[in-house]
Amino acid sequence: MTKFNASIAAAAAALLLSGNAFAASLQPAAGEAPFADTAIALSSSAQRPDVRAAAGEMPASGELSAVALQAEPASTLTRAEVRSATINAIARGDHPALGQHS
Repeated sequence: MTKFNASIAAAAAALLLSGNAFAASLQPAAGEAPFADTAIALSSSAQRPDVRAAAGEMPASGELSAVALQAEPASTLTRAEVRSATINAIARGDHPALGQHS
C-alpha cells in the first residue's frame, strides 16, 4: 500500500506544483505588441517625391543586384615568381598571414 500512496502523492504534488504553468500571465507574450489601448498611425504626412529626394539613390533590387561590377584583372606573375617572392619574404622574417589570429 505504501507504493500506491507514494505514487498518488507524487501525482498530487506534480499537479499542485504545475498549477502556475497553466495560469495566464498579466503581460502579453513577446511579439504581441502594439497593445489594444495604444493609438496606431495609419498614414504618413510625407509624400512620395519628398521621400525619394531624401533617399537619394534607390537601393539595388532585381535578379542581378548582388553581382560584382568588374572582376580583378588576371595576374601576370608566374608560379615560380610568386614562389620565389614568398621564399624571400620568409627569409627576411615576413610570414604570410595564416590561421585564426592573422
